[in-house]
Amino acid sequence: MKALHASKGRKSAHQFIAEGPAAVSAALAAKRFPVEALYLTEDGAQHIPEKYRSRAIFLTEKVMAAISTVENSQGIIAICSMAESSNADEIFGRTSSPLIYCSEVNDPGNLGTIIRTADALGCAGVLLSPGSADPFAPKVVRSTAGSLWNIAILRDVDIHVAVKAARANRRPVYAADGSGKVKLTETEGGSALWIFGNEARGLPAEVGVLADAIVAIPMRGRAESLNLASAVAITLFHANS
Repeated sequence: MKALHASKGRKSAHQFIAEGPAAVSAALAAKRFPVEALYLTEDGAQHIPEKYRSRAIFLTEKVMAAISTVENSQGIIAICSMAESSNADEIFGRTSSPLIYCSEVNDPGNLGTIIRTADALGCAGVLLSPGSADPFAPKVVRSTAGSLWNIAILRDVDIHVAVKAARANRRPVYAADGSGKVKLTETEGGSALWIFGNEARGLPAEVGVLADAIVAIPMRGRAESLNLASAVAITLFHANS
């Protein structure tokens, strides 16, 4: 169990930890990333539908605290399979909803919020570049609040592969960046592949040149920039409006 707290352990076991009522309930109800083992305390069991409790291994509060990924455990942990059944071509052709590509998004909390936002706003999937945060890290999983099981996630996708798949499925490709000459309000983007850059460094120049346009969110106030997850939310809301 402790090995799954680290990226190396998760990759070796092809498993990850889901913790808390929202994440574990979503995992139990979904086919994606199925639950392989369920651990509960007596108190934690009250937050899980009764039909799932018979498959659980019950632990004391002390043992649960020892294996938990958080300081104050809620008494609910599931070990889930990391198996991924989708590929880029499949996701691009599945629906006409927008897709997002995250280029080296490093902050786990940001990534979890982006996945949750993409799910809420009807995105077809989230593609992650090599060097991005691990979507199966405990903090990311918690931040998605269950959305990890609702939306397609692909890791280590080369930007050229993503752009090629977008072109093959007649999707426009837009790169989101504050330096863009095209305003978000001047685009539709409901079927587009939207590319977002790193929180601190922004969009790499070699990635921006692959896009049909570099698009900026109009800023009326004096803030220098937007938080990455906020920019994703605004962009997807516009794309689906």
